[in-house]
Amino acid sequence: MNVTKKRLVRLVGNTGFYAEVDVVKLRRIAKNLLSYIQTNIDPNNDEYGILKWVVPMCKAVLDGSIQLPVPYVDLPLSYPMREGLLPLDFQEIFSEFRVTASGMALTMSEKIVIDGVPHMYADFEE
Repeated sequence: MNVTKKRLVRLVGNTGFYAEVDVVKLRRIAKNLLSYIQTNIDPNNDEYGILKWVVPMCKAVLDGSIQLPVPYVDLPLSYPMREGLLPLDFQEIFSEFRVTASGMALTMSEKIVIDGVPHMYADFEE
């Protein structure tokens, strides 16, 4: 069971994206995603480059070398995800990874403005 704690987090401008990422959650998802890829993605039949694009990103999350949050537009496989071309199990895990890595707010709570800067409460795993 994952324990979460509410935190007040700064928003990026007037968007629905947080300026920081739940790193504990992102690492957990990255481990799950790598495990799924190792078990289910055939290196000889990787039409969309999951091994090329997603594995290095997951490893960068796990070793702390990636700059977070990752701008949503910079995340790989947008077209095949949008078109439903990837395995459904992969899409489900990778969607959660994308949302978490980019700092996207899934639920919108009341914005709190501190010194002109918008914030919202978010659940972060401990």
